[in-house]
Amino acid sequence: MCLGGMLAPSAKAQDPNFYIYLCIGQSNMEGNAVIEPIDRQNVPERFQLLPTVDFNNPKRTKGEWCVAVPPLVREYTGLTPMDYFGRTMVDNLPENVRVGVVPVAIGGCSIRHLDKDYDPSTVSKEADWFQNFMKAYDNKPYDRLIECAKIAQKDGVIKGILLHQGETDTGKKEWPAQVNKVYTDILNDLGLNAEDVPLLAGEVVTSAMGGVCGSMNPIINSLPQTIKTAKVISAANLEQKGDGLHFTPHAYRVLGCRYAEAMLAEYGIDNPRIEYSEEKPFVPTPDPGEGDFVFDFQYFDPTIFANGTFDPKTGVFVAGQWGFGGWEYDQPIDLTGYKYLVAELEEEDSNGVEFRVFDTPSYWETPYSAKFNGGKLLVCELNGMMKNLESGIVPLNTNGIYRVGFWAYGNKPIRIKHVFATNTDPYSSVTAPVAEGKDVAVYDLNGNKVADQFRPEELQAGLYIVGHRKVMLTK
Repeated sequence: MCLGGMLAPSAKAQDPNFYIYLCIGQSNMEGNAVIEPIDRQNVPERFQLLPTVDFNNPKRTKGEWCVAVPPLVREYTGLTPMDYFGRTMVDNLPENVRVGVVPVAIGGCSIRHLDKDYDPSTVSKEADWFQNFMKAYDNKPYDRLIECAKIAQKDGVIKGILLHQGETDTGKKEWPAQVNKVYTDILNDLGLNAEDVPLLAGEVVTSAMGGVCGSMNPIINSLPQTIKTAKVISAANLEQKGDGLHFTPHAYRVLGCRYAEAMLAEYGIDNPRIEYSEEKPFVPTPDPGEGDFVFDFQYFDPTIFANGTFDPKTGVFVAGQWGFGGWEYDQPIDLTGYKYLVAELEEEDSNGVEFRVFDTPSYWETPYSAKFNGGKLLVCELNGMMKNLESGIVPLNTNGIYRVGFWAYGNKPIRIKHVFATNTDPYSSVTAPVAEGKDVAVYDLNGNKVADQFRPEELQAGLYIVGHRKVMLTK
């Protein structure tokens, strides 16, 4: 949704209280985690996005300010560090200050692709999927960044540059010098001073967390030796989603808060309010209700790929090696009347379980896929489910679903609780009130733990999650 009227920045005069941040990088800045329902809720209007490409869904126009509801980089991209960077900045700056982001990020790009002197004719030598990403920027992402940054400068003041890039350049010791060239060119082309515009560079997924490019972090950490105004943002203890490259949604939120903490420190704010904590967020235990579409266990086929077994009485599925089981249809089903697709296990995943949804008759076509990553619950927004094809990231056709189910390494029991489509947000279901002093933690709606026990007199007015229940306190 684009801003209009009094909410939009004035095009007539630069507002010194409109803080703008340029955000560049590859897939982790582009966004490679599922946008969950909580990420679209309560996005402050003071946090704004200047799109650098046109969007069809949601409808946005390049160069026109919008409220920064994800996705931020391009349509059908995912959650990024920018999302919670902007929210945290707004929470800690005076009410008359707005925050804007201008993103240019390309999955799989090298730092050379972000360079001013990159030769766009060489993109023809790249993979088809990468060429498709680069087309969004007319094969010259640096030029697009400067074009849109100059539009942003008419409305506010550029206060920093956020970088998350390095996976493609793992092991290249010349990387800091290449980053310095990009940084210096940006400053010069926009008439900025390094002292006023620090560079914040994030670490990639660490080796300790299974990152396949973790060896790049020592090189990233050497960046302040080359760029005096650079700060490195730690990725310590941030989980990856199973591919060794990309963070989980929770980790993206935490990483964004860490970027914000570093930037706020530049303004003398050393103990900022962090709405999204590093603790694991509250996880609901939703049940299907009236009007929901429930996938019936009696029709579960454990042999869609490989010879598995399934007990409909207990919900125990044992996949064959690299097997897939679930529900398969000769005539596709239509789920467009629902907002969410919920898949829940009885126990935390320990078998590399993925939830997959196919919109093609062939099993060998690319499906929508989401990993449990050691958890029990997946809540997928049907309108935001994406498939990563060689031609680019495309939405799932939710009115033509041929197959829904679970993939696993195999030969280990998976206890499935249920799978259902619903219009009720599982993160905001309302149930009965909670007794005072109940010995369970209290969370806000962003998943932050705010108290160890429910004691209303010690809490501010607001909406809380207590023992899987939603409680409204008024003062």
